[in-house]
Amino acid sequence: MDAAMSKNNNNDQEVLFTCSQPNPDTTPSIYSTGKRGKRGNPESPENLPGTQKQQTRQIRRRNSIGDISETLKKKPASLNKSVANKVLEALSSPEVLDTIIPVLTQKLSEALSPIIEAEVKNCIEEQIKPMSEKIISQEKEIANNYQNICKLFIQVNRLEKCCKDRIDQIKEQDKELDAQCNAIKDLETRLENQEQYSRRTSVRFHNVPVPIDEQGKIKHPVNTDHLILDICQNKMNLDININDIGRTHVIGKARNGKSQIIARFVSYRKKHLVYSNKKLLKYNENGTFITENLTKFRTTLVQSLAQMKYDGNIIAYWTADGKIFAKRTENSQKKIITEWEDIHALRRPMRDHDDQTEAQASEPIPGQRP
Repeated sequence: MDAAMSKNNNNDQEVLFTCSQPNPDTTPSIYSTGKRGKRGNPESPENLPGTQKQQTRQIRRRNSIGDISETLKKKPASLNKSVANKVLEALSSPEVLDTIIPVLTQKLSEALSPIIEAEVKNCIEEQIKPMSEKIISQEKEIANNYQNICKLFIQVNRLEKCCKDRIDQIKEQDKELDAQCNAIKDLETRLENQEQYSRRTSVRFHNVPVPIDEQGKIKHPVNTDHLILDICQNKMNLDININDIGRTHVIGKARNGKSQIIARFVSYRKKHLVYSNKKLLKYNENGTFITENLTKFRTTLVQSLAQMKYDGNIIAYWTADGKIFAKRTENSQKKIITEWEDIHALRRPMRDHDDQTEAQASEPIPGQRP
């Protein structure tokens, strides 16, 4: 392509310079009349001063350039077409295309890559900007939440430490409370036993006729000593006199002209004599019967056992010297009742294995006194 272009340029230069210079053969000389000296022509540029000579040269140069431009303008159309065809042919050749395309590709890549990168960067920034702002806001929120979590974590640690200390204190207090409860229970048991022991010489006579008024209230004073002696001597045929009785008094209200009387004997032997013969009052006309003078707690236990016997849960219950006993069946072993847990144990369904165990325990050992 460069060779073709240089060839065309050479041809054009030949035409241009040929057209721009006057032909010496065809241009008539104004000095053909004979050889004359330069000084003979007063209009000769050589006869002009230096300044005018310079101006004349500049005018000539301008005229020659003007002639060249006019010559270029006056080139025939066929010449322009031939040059264009040659250029197209040169450009269409595979060698030229193989040479031009990589160069153009590289140049276009170099020219367009910054523009494309800038546009892509702008588009990405436009899309990323709201996301970046949102991420920044979320990071701030996360930072605030992290600070709050740290504060809460510190508070939780403090609370855990306080709770742990309180739990340790509570455990210690629970131990102390358990010890105190055990001590209280032991004291209550001892107090209950002591109170019952203080009643070891007294018994209760139930359904004893007493004098009453029109409203059914007891007429005081009541000679309870005479009433107790009458029961012991006349109905039970016991050797009891007034000196054997330490104190008697009515307890509770009268019901149908009958009331309870507590009798304290001077000695335990006299009390045991009366209580061991209580069966002698079984069929008396007033329905009088004798029980031990139990504490309030033991009285409630006996009342529960009475209801259980009525319901068929046990077969028998009795008291002896303030102690309460019960049997589930005829062949079962007697059980001592000291607290409500013993009552609940009797109310549980009894298994066959328990019956066999109690029956074996109730069987007498050979050689042992019954």
